[in-house]
Parts: sequence; structure tokens; C-alpha cells
Amino acid sequence: MKKLPRTELEIMKFIWSAKNKVSTKEVANHMENVLEWKLSTTSKTLSRLVKKDFLATERIGKQSYFTPIVEENDYLKFETRDFFNYLHGKSLKSIISTLEESDEITDEDLDELEKWIRNR
Repeated sequence: MKKLPRTELEIMKFIWSAKNKVSTKEVANHMENVLEWKLSTTSKTLSRLVKKDFLATERIGKQSYFTPIVEENDYLKFETRDFFNYLHGKSLKSIISTLEESDEITDEDLDELEKWIRNR
């Protein structure tokens, strides 16, 4: 699996959230609202995601529909593992201290983490 650029990830997040097959038109409308993309840009990006084996495509009448091949949770695991290994040198302490120092982690988050560790 390869890391996706943010624009391709935006399309994947939209398709994952749909839970059903999504038409080119639906994706194009979303991308027009989010990034002011034209239909041609969305179509090219969808084609790239098909070539990368992230999406399957099905033609029904004149419309193409897309469904994910890569599940959201699988991609999340891949990205998290890459982030953890590369940027934090496989150090959980590094991740947590970075979040804590930047005030991104709350006391509730720490309590939840502590409970999770105890229940493992």
C-alpha cells in the first residue's frame, strides 16, 4: 500500500463515508464544494485511485460508480504505523509527549489511554 496525497485521501474519505457505491457526479460535487475542482480533475484523480487499487469501478449506463477496495481502517493502520515508525522512531512516549506538549491531548484522553492500557 502507498501513502495517498491529501487530495486523493479527501476522495477516499468521502467514498468511505458513503457506505455504498458512489457516482463520479457525487464525488465531483463533493470535490467542487471542498476544493473547487472541475469534473475533469476529479475524474483524473478517480482514475489514479483505480490504478493504485484503492477503488473499483463499475459502469452502469452512462455513469461510473466507485467502491473502495482498501478499507478505511486498513488505510488508517497503514498511515498510523508509518507515522509511528518514521516520525517517532517507534516511540509511543514520543507521540504522547508531543501531543501533550502541544495541548492536543486532554486529561480525559490520558484517562482513556490509561484504561485502554490496563484492559489490554
